[in-house]
Amino acid sequence: MPQSYLNENFGPEPPGRATSPNPWQVISSVVAALAAVSSVVVQWKGNRVFASILVAVALIAAVSILYQPVAAYSRAYMLRLRRNLVARRSWPELLRIEKRFGGFLNQNDSTNLRGLISEVCNRNADEVAKLCPPDYLDDYYGLLRTRHVKKAERTGASFRLALSEIHQMVCSYNQDYVLTPMSRLKVSPVVGQLQPHAREHYEERMKQSREHWVRFLGDFKEFIDKTNHDLRYDDPREAIGTYFEHPKAL
Repeated sequence: MPQSYLNENFGPEPPGRATSPNPWQVISSVVAALAAVSSVVVQWKGNRVFASILVAVALIAAVSILYQPVAAYSRAYMLRLRRNLVARRSWPELLRIEKRFGGFLNQNDSTNLRGLISEVCNRNADEVAKLCPPDYLDDYYGLLRTRHVKKAERTGASFRLALSEIHQMVCSYNQDYVLTPMSRLKVSPVVGQLQPHAREHYEERMKQSREHWVRFLGDFKEFIDKTNHDLRYDDPREAIGTYFEHPKAL
């Protein structure tokens, strides 16, 4: 398996987020401030005006201390609710995209580049291996597909994890089963040694296979763009990447 796939981080949330203040520390600070003011009020109980001012100042200080963590929690809570709602609404489309990608892993589909290369090489596994890596994605796709279909907890975090897994499979397929084989075909004598009519036939089918894959990449990128927007992944550390290198024509 390629090292890039093994190194991929599939965690539901990216690292490096700023941590909010400890609520117990905030509460203890407020209590300490109120206790100090209460002590002063007791000493100045003969002057009601001054005592009232001290109480008002203490309340203002307490509100100002509590506002930031409470507001931050409220924003995070509302964002989490929004992302959960978007995840439940978008999950069927995620599964359709994933199923569509699974079609490119079908070894019996002669429209896929790997299947075409196998035909050109007369099903010779050793010759195919010179142009394509072993078929390692099919098993992983099956495991992930089953988990995504049966996923009961369809939250924003689980949706992001599932999309990240599909994204990495697409990147791996693009690199190992499209870009690399096509670059090797340009310097390989496999196609060039065919009869003219056979060479033209396979070159045309490879062109169609490339266009088919490029259309999928475009649709997948559009889906990720919409997801990043709907889930409000404004932070680059949260957003799912949308760049895919497109294969060049032979």
